[in-house]
Amino acid sequence: MSASTQKKIRQQEREQGVEKHQLAEQKAEKAAKRASRVKLTSWIVVIVILAVALLISSGFYYNHFTALKAGDVSYSAAEYNFFYKSYVNNFVTQNSQYLSYLGLDTTKPYDKQQCGISEGKTWEEYFKDSVKSEIQEITAMYADAEKNGFKLSEDDQKSLDDTLSSIETSYKTSDYSTANAYIASLYGKGCTVAIARDLITKSYIAQSYSADKEKSLTYTEDDLKSYYDSNKDDLDSYTYVNYFVSGEASTSSSAATATDVSASPAASETDVSASPAASASPSPSAEELMTAAKEKADGIVAAGKTEDAFKAAAKVVSGSDVSESTTQGKSLTSDYANWLKDASRKAGDTTVIKTDKGYYAMYYVSRETNDYYTQNVRHILFKATADSNGTYTDEAKAAAKEKADAELAKWKAGDKTEDSFAALAQADSEDTGSKANGGLYENVYKGQMVSTFEDWCFDASRKAGDTGVIYGEASGSYAGYHVMYYVGQGEMYRYKLAEDAKREADFTSWKDALIKNYELKEGWTAKFVG
Repeated sequence: MSASTQKKIRQQEREQGVEKHQLAEQKAEKAAKRASRVKLTSWIVVIVILAVALLISSGFYYNHFTALKAGDVSYSAAEYNFFYKSYVNNFVTQNSQYLSYLGLDTTKPYDKQQCGISEGKTWEEYFKDSVKSEIQEITAMYADAEKNGFKLSEDDQKSLDDTLSSIETSYKTSDYSTANAYIASLYGKGCTVAIARDLITKSYIAQSYSADKEKSLTYTEDDLKSYYDSNKDDLDSYTYVNYFVSGEASTSSSAATATDVSASPAASETDVSASPAASASPSPSAEELMTAAKEKADGIVAAGKTEDAFKAAAKVVSGSDVSESTTQGKSLTSDYANWLKDASRKAGDTTVIKTDKGYYAMYYVSRETNDYYTQNVRHILFKATADSNGTYTDEAKAAAKEKADAELAKWKAGDKTEDSFAALAQADSEDTGSKANGGLYENVYKGQMVSTFEDWCFDASRKAGDTGVIYGEASGSYAGYHVMYYVGQGEMYRYKLAEDAKREADFTSWKDALIKNYELKEGWTAKFVG
């Protein structure tokens, strides 16, 4: 290789070295810029996440976006949550004794528990569906009330004012420094005193308007007669004795073999899995279980030629007393409603009715057409004071009677009018259900009151203005004496039932038509409710 050629090669290498160096620098610069952009983007994401978190924690999303629309009326997540929390709290309070039976555990998330009263739903789904329907109805009723210039009655307005006042002052007995913080703790993030006041007011107006609208529906006697004639199967009451024999597998005992109703109660409860032979046998099939159930039900009916004999036969199978039931036709279970309502049914009729899960043994007692007049009466109650064991001693009863006798004497010493009796009831009665109304109970029907009260009202010799003092005792409620004032006959009970049913049906039709104009649509912030 010549010297000139070597020189050229060295020159090219020097030039290429410079280019490689420059390229390396350029690549490093680009990498630095990319890293800077990634770092900047990461910080932006972090800032956005923090901003969203701050907005959520501040309640911004709870108050500035629509969670639910009813027609054209929008509700924020905070407002929706107010209805939700109120509904759930009321449900839990009203059903506190039955929560375990319903399958509701308030210590666990509602969306993790299956609802015991609505198949296929969790409790959260059930509550939300119920709340949405409630919001829809309140929205429709409030709008119609506003449209028609509806005003609250004096009593309802006072009740509303008292409720609103307590909203703003109740926090003072809590650990919260402000009313808004206290309200948010009860009804969810974003909820304020202003929101609570607004929604409570709308709810009061909607409910009062609804009740006023239903009461305004009136009917002629011919209307009621016609309605009764068309719906008497649902309005009449049916008295019967029945016992259901399950045809499903039991976790505690087997129903594989039918029990002879002439056997002892102990024999009917024998667990066939107790013996080695039984435990070695295969579990009975569904068909065998149903066959065994039918045999038991048939046995009860065969032995039950009279009501007492039927009850005795059922007790052998059940191991406990079986009693009469009296139910209005519209409330009868569909399994045996048609059999009881059959116009040819007569006292002493029996049958066995199959269902998907077992058999009913039925005994027909009577049908009540309710063709009697209800009674209107006023009373003043003086309760006896129970001792530490919950017992009403003779001394306690005597003290209550002394008060009642003195009250009647006080009335007789005056002008002896219904108005003066009502005034005494308002002042002195211990019956919170009628005190404010001057002790008045209208349209008292048979079976509504304790027997002594009812017997006095329905005495055939009773006439307007009659008075008296009677003893009454309601188990677990009170024992005491009633000062009675007979006002007069009320409505024919069958037509009172017809009136109530027709008014309910007509009102429901009107309400449903109104609510259809308020279609529900959920917004994305509905996920913050619960």
